[in-house]
Amino acid sequence: MKKVAFYGKAARLLRQEQLADLLQAIGKAWGAAESVDFFFAKDLAARVQADFPGLGREYLHGNRDNIYDDKLPEGINLLVCMGGDGTLLDTLPLVKDSGIPVLGINFGRLGFLNAINADGIADMLQPGFIERFRRELRLVLEVGEFDSGMDGDRNFPYKFPYALNEAAVIKSDSESLILLDVFVDGQYMNTYYGDGVLFSSPTGSTAYSLSCGGPILIPSADNILITPMASHTLTVRPLVIEGYQEITVKTRGKMDCRLQLDSKVYDLHGPLSFKIRKAAFKFMTLYPPERTFFDAIREKLMWGLDIRHKQE
Repeated sequence: MKKVAFYGKAARLLRQEQLADLLQAIGKAWGAAESVDFFFAKDLAARVQADFPGLGREYLHGNRDNIYDDKLPEGINLLVCMGGDGTLLDTLPLVKDSGIPVLGINFGRLGFLNAINADGIADMLQPGFIERFRRELRLVLEVGEFDSGMDGDRNFPYKFPYALNEAAVIKSDSESLILLDVFVDGQYMNTYYGDGVLFSSPTGSTAYSLSCGGPILIPSADNILITPMASHTLTVRPLVIEGYQEITVKTRGKMDCRLQLDSKVYDLHGPLSFKIRKAAFKFMTLYPPERTFFDAIREKLMWGLDIRHKQE
């Protein structure tokens, strides 16, 4: 028996025929010889029961034992994420270091990280696709070892100090600028003076960092990207370091700032220091073998588009 969990924040965009196609396709993901049991996130289950009662009766158990809240059930073999890029990022706290692969179905606007668009479910998810799809392992960032100079204040009190896109250190609303000293493997690298600094994974290189002038890294790269935000020093440019290197960030004086881990935001009060490093686990996503990363950046980001030269 295989177990599949469904998660989605764009459930309001979901059409009944799309969901029916998806459930049927996932039911045949391992072929006819393997049965599949479905589990639904609480909000998604409520939408299905309210708007698609026929599907609710077919797939949702009356005793609600296949509905989960903020923790995946034991033994999940696949997590299907329905939504946009932000929704896929939000699956990281669900899968954690379990190694569960995530299949993204785009119901959002851009859908850069997702494997397929909602309207392509029937064509792309043919029986046995689970074995055919390519698995991508993506670097995850870990933030920790907070030190404000006070005894016993070595660990910042939050439960999941990880990010799939970036760890962003940004000035607070009360500060006009922020001063950050950055060290790599204990060696002083630079002092950043501006709105903040982005510490991005290869996945995050096509997100916030790209809008700040950072380069694009392929998803499988083992690197961390350091990108200044609105720097007041024009000679400072984005820098790519090795994934095994450890970053130390120190704030100057009593400046307040914000630490943003993907969509999670924390207010920090200086002076303090903390470390950013590669996590001990990676995040796994599934993609059709015919869809390459270069296809995605050309299609979604219009990378290299030149109207003077039509590609045949």
